[in-house]
Amino acid sequence: MTQFDRRRFLASTATALTAVGGGLVWEIDATRAAAADSASGDIEKLEPRGRLIAECSLPGETRADGVAPRHANALQMSQDRWLIVYSTHGYRGVDDERSIVYQVRRDAPNGPVLKEGFLSQGREDWLPPDFDLKLLAADQTIYKQHGHMVPFGVPQGAILDGRTPPHAGLFVVKWRTAGRVLNRSTNYLVHRTDGPNGGRIGQGVEWVQFRLNAAGDDLDIVQSARPLRQVGYTEGPKFTSAADVVWMNESFVPAVPYNADATEWADVNSFDEGRIAAMKYRFNPQTGVYEWVEIGPRLTEPGGHIHEAGLARVGDAWVISSRRQGAAGVAWFRTADPFADAPSPVLPAEPKCNAPLTMFVCADGVLRLFTGEAASSPYGNARDPLFMWDIDAAQGFAASNRRLIFDSVAAGLKIRKEVVPKIDFCELFPHLGRTQLVVYGVSMRGYHFPYRGRPSILPVNETDKAAAGVYYAEITYRNEPPPRWKF
Repeated sequence: MTQFDRRRFLASTATALTAVGGGLVWEIDATRAAAADSASGDIEKLEPRGRLIAECSLPGETRADGVAPRHANALQMSQDRWLIVYSTHGYRGVDDERSIVYQVRRDAPNGPVLKEGFLSQGREDWLPPDFDLKLLAADQTIYKQHGHMVPFGVPQGAILDGRTPPHAGLFVVKWRTAGRVLNRSTNYLVHRTDGPNGGRIGQGVEWVQFRLNAAGDDLDIVQSARPLRQVGYTEGPKFTSAADVVWMNESFVPAVPYNADATEWADVNSFDEGRIAAMKYRFNPQTGVYEWVEIGPRLTEPGGHIHEAGLARVGDAWVISSRRQGAAGVAWFRTADPFADAPSPVLPAEPKCNAPLTMFVCADGVLRLFTGEAASSPYGNARDPLFMWDIDAAQGFAASNRRLIFDSVAAGLKIRKEVVPKIDFCELFPHLGRTQLVVYGVSMRGYHFPYRGRPSILPVNETDKAAAGVYYAEITYRNEPPPRWKF
């Protein structure tokens, strides 16, 4: 039986399983692999398609409750089932993140919804560990927030090395948690930095593990939602082997396979003091679940602050992206091993983005950056329009070929400029055939109250809120990329 070639597998995240001699190997098309370094590409067109998720159907999270979908991610669960995970948000204050919701969809990531449910629901009266309730006023409570949800896993029925392995069909979703002070009498969510505990109440990451049920229309929970802790640190104040870490925050880019049989996955999270580090997860055949088994060196920008990181494989190297402070743009790292090396950042001059950013190797093999840039916006808005750039990792992470993904004004959305439209939290869903979905949130900077410290930003009204939701555009490639998984 043909064996896996690890180096060929790791040459790109845009790979395909191809039958060879009765087995399967991860095969890299030479043209597509070269494209990842040359920043060329095979995009025929990029077209906005409207809303993917207009409203959550669950109690307490509907439009009538003053809540809208905000940010979404996806993975393929089986040959004809897809998982969408998304977060909701409200208008009680800045960054009013709420719940993590899942959808099981048929046939495609934008196919019919078979089931919608909670993975974790926002709640009042939360008491994080070691939080002193005496820090709250009589009319205050702690609201538990959830956001930044990212999934990973091998689809049910996927064939690896001529067989379907036991970890196929086991899926993970991770998300950030944080506590925010909520004034019950006014329904105002106090700004994070005005809260106790240095503005970090219950800051952490949770995860849940599950499989698709036998009917193919819902989830069977294998390991219930719980704090993400490294193996060997399941109890006590220390949650990781990294002695210098105090808290962590979940990033936006889902984990990618780290080895040839996808029993290991890796991503990059943010940590205190403006640092990031790689995280490795490994399937344990004895327990039947994934475990967090390793953390890499903490990466920094000297004299700066980096966060919102992503991990991808480009050529023979691992590439890490991260957001710098202010409008400084992106700090990039290139390493042969994110769990051994601590390389210095590469700091290209462009783009000078100051918005949530993500990066992915697209289905045509090209590394691309997804974010906004005030200097490129006709409105001077760092989050409207939303763009993507080709990134050449071999040439100092030079950005080129900027493409418009979505412009709220050009699209005719009825969001007043005084509430400052936001098109952000962009994700790239796995491709299907010649198409690949680029999915992003539409929201606004304003909320129900006068904006803290910026009186020019007005409170939202019902017309503004009506435009919010999770939207998507569709990339069509000239040539059909090989499927990510074979069944």
